[in-house]
Amino acid sequence: MSNILKYGILLVLAVVVASMIVPAGANLVGTAFGFPTIVQSGTTTAFNRDTAAATDTEAFALSFANTGTPLLDGCPTSPAFTLGFPTIAQTVAQTQVLTHCDFAQTTENAAFSYPFVGVGGVAIPGFGFGF
Repeated sequence: MSNILKYGILLVLAVVVASMIVPAGANLVGTAFGFPTIVQSGTTTAFNRDTAAATDTEAFALSFANTGTPLLDGCPTSPAFTLGFPTIAQTVAQTQVLTHCDFAQTTENAAFSYPFVGVGGVAIPGFGFGF
């Protein structure tokens, strides 16, 4: 009876140990691989026009009146002849107009790509494993 008792105790111990072992298991999740690319493009158009106008008006007049008196003794005193300087008059009118026009158009394109591996429920792709 002692063998039956020994085998019975061993059997009970084996059942107890087997019941304490947690079963192994795994939940598999989806894995995503990719190479996302970000593309950006922009266009700029610029138009510029400016106008400048400048006017310069100058006048100059110098006059010696003919008084009929001789400037030196012995000079004639007729109204047509005197030793004074004649009347000098000068008028200058300058106008300058400048118009400048610019037009520029630029186009820019940029692209950026990176490798991606997503494990599980990854909402936003990221570097590495996306955690």
